[in-house]
Amino acid sequence: MGEKSALYLSFKSFRNSLRRWIPGVFVLGKGLSLFYSKRSILRESGYFKSVALKRPCRLDGSPIPWMNYGAINFLEERLGSDLDIFEYGSVNSTIFFAGLVNSVTSLECDHGWYEYVKGILPSNASVLFCPIGDSAYVGSIAEQDKKFDVVIVDAEERVICMLNGADFLTDRGVILLDDAARPVYREGVDGLLAKGFRVLPFDGMKAGGINIYRTSIFYRDNNCLGIWPGLSCDSAIAGKDLYDTRLQIIGTSED
Repeated sequence: MGEKSALYLSFKSFRNSLRRWIPGVFVLGKGLSLFYSKRSILRESGYFKSVALKRPCRLDGSPIPWMNYGAINFLEERLGSDLDIFEYGSVNSTIFFAGLVNSVTSLECDHGWYEYVKGILPSNASVLFCPIGDSAYVGSIAEQDKKFDVVIVDAEERVICMLNGADFLTDRGVILLDDAARPVYREGVDGLLAKGFRVLPFDGMKAGGINIYRTSIFYRDNNCLGIWPGLSCDSAIAGKDLYDTRLQIIGTSED
């Protein structure tokens, strides 16, 4: 064995001994690595950039939805240029999704954001304005004279929007609910399961957040995201039970 190999083994043995006797030092080291290492997931994902710019973005500053990173990566891989999206909520997500699909129609309830967003959207995206409390808010999707492949619910009146949105999906359509672990949305979750949807939950961090957040995709057979059915239609209750278990674990997460 060479001198360098012997030195390395001695160092490794010493390091392992320290880990056993002073574990806190190495926990602190790992924590510091998350902040300062160039390979840190917080750096590479754009988390620090998002905090600095006060908006969700990649490391290069390009916009992403304010959803957890696992859900974003999944959607980025599965969305196609032939799909049409209706979105309750707007801004960064609208720009992001417009780069992946055929068209995005967003509904915004804040007039200030509406004025801002409509001036920066690409040609295949549009934004509508309807103040919250207006009876037309939930029903705005019905005025578009077409059905959508994806309905994203990430704004106000989420329960009624997700239940109503199911009526305006194409045969392969899916519904996406952000912050889905909040108990207040449980009625909507149960309602979609009762309609024959299955649920695929993504749990993880989102840009600038410090908790575990959930984004759930509600889908049926032959859906536009290519999600394997997994459970039979008769097993919707089993899917509900799984959702219950996970809800108990992180059901108190908030923005």
